[in-house]
Amino acid sequence: MKESSQSPLVSIIVPNYNHAAFLSERLRSILSQTFQNFELIVLDDASTDDSLAVIREQLQDHPHQVFCNATNSGQPCSQWLSGIKKASGRYIWIAESDDSCSPKFLERMVSHLEQGNVLAYCRTTSIDAAGAPLADQSFWPDAVDPDRWQHSFRIQAEDLCRDFMDRGNVIANASGVVFRKPDEAILQALGPLTARRRCTGDWLFWTHYLMRMGGSVSFDSEALSCFRCHDQSTRSIDSRRRERLRFGEYSSAIASVLKITRPWPRCHWHAVATSGGWDWILYEYLWRYNPSRAEKLCLSIIHGPLRLGIYARLLQSQILRRRYWSWPTS
Repeated sequence: MKESSQSPLVSIIVPNYNHAAFLSERLRSILSQTFQNFELIVLDDASTDDSLAVIREQLQDHPHQVFCNATNSGQPCSQWLSGIKKASGRYIWIAESDDSCSPKFLERMVSHLEQGNVLAYCRTTSIDAAGAPLADQSFWPDAVDPDRWQHSFRIQAEDLCRDFMDRGNVIANASGVVFRKPDEAILQALGPLTARRRCTGDWLFWTHYLMRMGGSVSFDSEALSCFRCHDQSTRSIDSRRRERLRFGEYSSAIASVLKITRPWPRCHWHAVATSGGWDWILYEYLWRYNPSRAEKLCLSIIHGPLRLGIYARLLQSQILRRRYWSWPTS
C-alpha cells in the first residue's frame, strides 16, 4: 500500500471482483486523467483471478490504497459504502473496474461540482469486452425521454428524482458519476436500503442520496464514460432464476423509490405506478421473462405498487384491444 500526503479533492474508488481482464485499461484510464488531485482506493471483493497481480503491476509507481475482503460480499453497493467511508476527498468517483473513460472525464465532472452541484454525470457509451462500441446498445435514459439527455442541463435533485428516477434509474452508469461525499447520517441510511441488492442497489443509492442531499444535479451530454457489456456484468442475466430474483428486486425497489419521492398520500403511489411509467418493466416481464399462463395470472414474482400497475396496464391494454376490434372497418 502506498499513500499520498496531499489532501485530495477527489477520492476515486475502484470496486473489483474478478475483472483482471479489464483492470489494466480501467487503471490506465484513471491514471491518465487530466485532473490529478485525487486519491486512489482499490477494493477487491475476494477475487479468485489475477486481479491483485494486475493491480500491483499497474499501480507500483503510483500512490494508492488496496483493501481486500476475505470473502466475497456479493453486494456491489456495500463496496461503494465501504470505499466512501475510507475516502478523504470532498468528491467521490466510483470507477467500476470493468469500465473505462475519456482522459478529461474527471476534470469535466469536477468543474460541474465546483459550480455548486451535488452530483455530476455524463452520457455513457456501451462497449464490448474488447472495448469496441456497441451500436445496438442505446443510452438507457433516452428510453425514458428521447430528448432530455441529448443536451447538457442542470436540474434540482428532487425534481430529477420525482420527474425521472421514480420511473427508472436514469443515472445509468456509476462510473459516469462524480458526487459530493455524504455525511455519516446519510451513509448510515443508505446501508440497509441497498443491502443484498444486486440489480437495483445503484437506483436506490442515487435516489435516496439525492433526496437527502438536495441541491442540484448537472448532466453533461458528451459521452465521456464507457460501460462495458460482458458475461460477468451485473446487468447480464444468465438464468431464469436470476431473472425471477431481478423482478423481485424491482418490486421492492419501486416501493422504496415511490415512498421517498412521493410519500403522501399513500394512494398516490398507486396512481404513479399505474400511469404507464413502468411499461418498460411490463414489456421485459412479458417478452424477456416470458411467463407461463399461471404466472401471468398470479404475477407471483412481482409485488407492491408494481404488481397493481402491471395488472392495471394489462387490463387497459385488453380494453383498448377490444375497442379497436369493435371499431367499424368501413
